[in-house]
Amino acid sequence: MIALEKNRKGKMFYFFVGCVCLSLIIVGATFAYFTASVKDENTVHGTTKTTSFSLKVERVTTVDMAFGLIPMKNEQSPHAAEQMCYDDFNNAGCQIYKITLKADSDEIFFVDGYITTTTKDERIETRFARVYPKEVTDDNTNETKQVFTTNYTKEDLLNEDFDRDAYIKTGARVSSEDKQLNNSDDYNCLLVKNEQIGGDAGSIIDFYVMIWVYDNGTAQDFMQGMQQAYAGMVTFVTAQGNEIKASFD
Repeated sequence: MIALEKNRKGKMFYFFVGCVCLSLIIVGATFAYFTASVKDENTVHGTTKTTSFSLKVERVTTVDMAFGLIPMKNEQSPHAAEQMCYDDFNNAGCQIYKITLKADSDEIFFVDGYITTTTKDERIETRFARVYPKEVTDDNTNETKQVFTTNYTKEDLLNEDFDRDAYIKTGARVSSEDKQLNNSDDYNCLLVKNEQIGGDAGSIIDFYVMIWVYDNGTAQDFMQGMQQAYAGMVTFVTAQGNEIKASFD
């Protein structure tokens, strides 16, 4: 299998950049390497002392995963969200998941939410960011469609004073896997903090998260053809210390 070639300075972005001459000689392959999909058994239920709630994870994006995901830089993520994870050459650069919490009683409680990821190869890094649904209208067709937006811009990430760690997380744990997730040690996994849930039986709250394979500046074409690059876990912890989890990949 022909690997993609890095330029001498190592500055070529895999995302939004194509090499026409190289693509002409690759048969049955593209610039994408990784795949991701949500498992069918993705709904679990948990109960606290005062209330119960359910957790569901589903993939929102419908990108063609025949050839997987292209690694991308953090600065490319705002555009990727608005493109629904397609790049300008119709390749997949990320995945967006919807995480739904549903309260089964009228009680109000508070949770911290975390995203943790494991990769199939130690040379692979993931990043994730919270994204928000947005309706846009096509100027040509006048049709309305849903895209997503980040709460930061590419310009923000290029600003040295911007706290990017508050918006873009690695999903990598610092504390022991045997210990419960906590804000101080596991900040790189934190999705939401002290989020209010409940107050009305049957009420739901949706969170959206975008996950991508991070372009770390090294040659990552060694993963070409891999069927799965990462697996993830969504975990919500109540103020009482109860946990509820759902896995995805």
